[in-house]
Amino acid sequence: MDEAQLLHGGEYSGAVFALTFDDGPGPSTTELLDVLRDSGVRATFFLLGRNVEEAPWCGDPRRARSIVERAAREGHVLGNHTYSHLRPDRWRELAADLRRGEAVLRSLRPAPVPFRLPYGIQRVEGAFPLGTIGEQMDPRVAVIASMGIAHQHWTSDFDDWTLGVSDGPALAAKMIAHVEQCAAAGIDAVLDLHDSGTGSSFGYERPATVAGVKLFLQEAARRGWSSFTVPQGP
Repeated sequence: MDEAQLLHGGEYSGAVFALTFDDGPGPSTTELLDVLRDSGVRATFFLLGRNVEEAPWCGDPRRARSIVERAAREGHVLGNHTYSHLRPDRWRELAADLRRGEAVLRSLRPAPVPFRLPYGIQRVEGAFPLGTIGEQMDPRVAVIASMGIAHQHWTSDFDDWTLGVSDGPALAAKMIAHVEQCAAAGIDAVLDLHDSGTGSSFGYERPATVAGVKLFLQEAARRGWSSFTVPQGP
């Protein structure tokens, strides 16, 4: 779907959506903040403590902190995505990594901090905290429950961290279709996107996300959709 098709199709509706971004801050976060500011939309940023405190994506922790401070200043919610983004099978290390990430956020903004598990809730093979064998619900859910922390999930993850520079319109079309589906089902859409990464082979920049979010918000405004931020805290 090209940009012209994207912006001139579809019906008006009372759809409601939340934009959430994982793994930041990163080199695309500032551009996303610009897009959100121009659209008058607030989002939730689930930050990695390492990308703030060590800032491997730019080598300048002061720059990373200033971006996060701007997000808070402009009314966005800051969420905890742990410090290191450990894989689900390292659930025994989750509590310490979660608290480390939370400490970084609280040093920036002493407010309730919503939490999202890295990779979201998974089904994991092997040892579960109760000692059962086989495929079980993510053991990390039990870990955070024991800490009195709730997981803020999503209604769709768009794998935008895998997309190329020219994939923005396709991403926006998928986002629009998902919000329409949620509205038809009578539920609010929580969109999971990424404004940075962990330094894997996909790098830290997310140009398709920036382009896709801009197109999506233009269409959301045209249709009169409303936005919200995910709950602050459990």
